[in-house]
Amino acid sequence: MREVILHLPDATYERLAEAAAAVHKPLEQWLIDLLAAATRASAYSDESHDMLAAAMDVLGFERLDPEKASRLSALLKSRKERPLTSDEAAELQTLMDTANALELSSLQRLAVALGR
Repeated sequence: MREVILHLPDATYERLAEAAAAVHKPLEQWLIDLLAAATRASAYSDESHDMLAAAMDVLGFERLDPEKASRLSALLKSRKERPLTSDEAAELQTLMDTANALELSSLQRLAVALGR
């Protein structure tokens, strides 16, 4: 077993202690449970994403190439943090249009394949 020492502002410590008390757990156990749940959720999310990607591949869904998908993610994240420049906004729109067109095309092919 390893020990972790946290240095927290008093107000933060008090909020955490209140949250732990609300569920009738010692603060240390509440923090361990919270961290363990976050770790499991992250692993589950990664597995779910991989399964979804594999299913989409099997169904013939087309996606942005990894470089463009990464850039799209970065622009979407930046948009939450700050206003985008006009060039960034135009690039974001182009990438979103491309991703939407690929998705629509894939869904249309799937509908035809299913006879709908």
